[in-house]
Amino acid sequence: MKNKSLPFLFVISSLFLLVIFSASTCHQNSSETAYKPLFMKRAELESSIKFEGPAELNNPAKIYYKDNIIFIRESYKGIHMVDNTNPKAPVKIGFISVVGCLDLAIKGTTLYVDNATDLVAIDASDATKPFVVKRIVDAFPEPFPPDQLSIPSQYIKENRAPDLVLVSWFKK
Repeated sequence: MKNKSLPFLFVISSLFLLVIFSASTCHQNSSETAYKPLFMKRAELESSIKFEGPAELNNPAKIYYKDNIIFIRESYKGIHMVDNTNPKAPVKIGFISVVGCLDLAIKGTTLYVDNATDLVAIDASDATKPFVVKRIVDAFPEPFPPDQLSIPSQYIKENRAPDLVLVSWFKK
């Protein structure tokens, strides 16, 4: 009788070796991030949320659907809004520019987004005229670089001007 578990063991052992090899070469010469932070002054950050006309969708991420409106997060940039009343012909409503936006949620007619380190509540009851109703400063930690490596010491809060907020990362 043929041993049917042999091919399975071969695949598992091959995957194991691949994982071990990948882990050992992934960051072999550098634990420093390949990204550079983008900072904003606190006052600029707090006045940066703006409603704009429809914008090109470049880097779509999380999608949220509520009351025939599709909300699409654009990483670090903001939220696209699309009227999906007629799914065969969706209509772009506009874009809410939210610097440092990495997540969104909706409850009732309130859109909750992160504006870098702040939690912001936006009244979206009229999708063509959203406006900020509340801000909780420093509700979140500063974002890590996309490669998840630690933030270099010269960029941490304690080593920079107190009015600067880390809002996003870009490739060096």
